[in-house]
Amino acid sequence: GLALSPDGSALFVVESENHKIRRVEVATGAVTTLAGSGASGSADGVGGAAEFCWPYGVTVSPDGSALYVAEWGNSKIRRVEVATGAVATLAGSGENGDADGVG
Repeated sequence: GLALSPDGSALFVVESENHKIRRVEVATGAVTTLAGSGASGSADGVGGAAEFCWPYGVTVSPDGSALYVAEWGNSKIRRVEVATGAVATLAGSGENGDADGVG
């Protein structure tokens, strides 16, 4: 998945097989890892301390401060703070299912 920041300066890329969220500076092409250790897992954390399992979709909040990442492997929606790379689980238990609920 791909998402462009509201001001068009950054492109956020989900690397599913590498379990990472990457940032590409549009003006320079510089690529950095925003979040994800590269190992498959489900840990919340900051930057490389966070783990994803097959992230595949991403969107940017209207103000550009956060990303919302859908994970196929963990059945979760994760929030990633753009400024810090802090990752927190927003929804999903990690189990497949279709029950409505909170968290």
